[in-house]
Amino acid sequence: MASEEKRTKIIDPDFPFYKENPKLELWGILLLAAAVIWTSISVFAEINYPGYSGPIIFCAIPLAAFLIAARGRMSLIVKKFKAMDFVRIFVTLILQYVFAIGITVVRKMYFNAAPTANSILDADMNGTFWGLILIQLFGEEMYKLLTFLLALILMYRLTKNRTLSVVVATVIMLLVFALIHASSYDFNWIQILINQGLATFFCFYNYAKSKNILTSYIQHVLLDAIPFLMAMAGLFDNIM
Repeated sequence: MASEEKRTKIIDPDFPFYKENPKLELWGILLLAAAVIWTSISVFAEINYPGYSGPIIFCAIPLAAFLIAARGRMSLIVKKFKAMDFVRIFVTLILQYVFAIGITVVRKMYFNAAPTANSILDADMNGTFWGLILIQLFGEEMYKLLTFLLALILMYRLTKNRTLSVVVATVIMLLVFALIHASSYDFNWIQILINQGLATFFCFYNYAKSKNILTSYIQHVLLDAIPFLMAMAGLFDNIM
């Protein structure tokens, strides 16, 4: 009994739902799955929403699905910040850049493979652009989270092994997140699987440690803002 209590304290706050913490009914699971599937389809099909509504819809669908399934309890994934959270954000941001740039250099030197830049770097980066990017990136974090939670719920129900379930769910989430970037990087699969897939682990690690989605969101915003600002200043040279 004491051992079980100790384990509970170590992993508390834990990832929601997978261990009935709280319990998620079947309709809630199906709702989260529908949000992930529709968002994935909309990206792969390159659906053009009117005006500036694309990023808003991309964010609204997974966010609304989570809030409905969680009965409005955003506190399940938003926690109070701790000092260590900010240290972790800074460290993972640096590590992700070092990793991504290192991989790019290795591919250039040994495989003569040039990176594919995201066409968004050519956009008019005005105030509207930055506002939509902030919304889009939170949508991406919600999309990643829902993908992870769905895989975690399924794996835990099959195995009852928390560690294995978390590892498998993380791998699935990273792979799915990489795949939805395929068209943005002209289907440069090696770059997509490494830079948009594997490297995303540094960002997700913030949420995994804090259970606060705002930590991974802040890291993601900073990660993307740096090349955007470099592009605005004419300094960006395809290093990502």
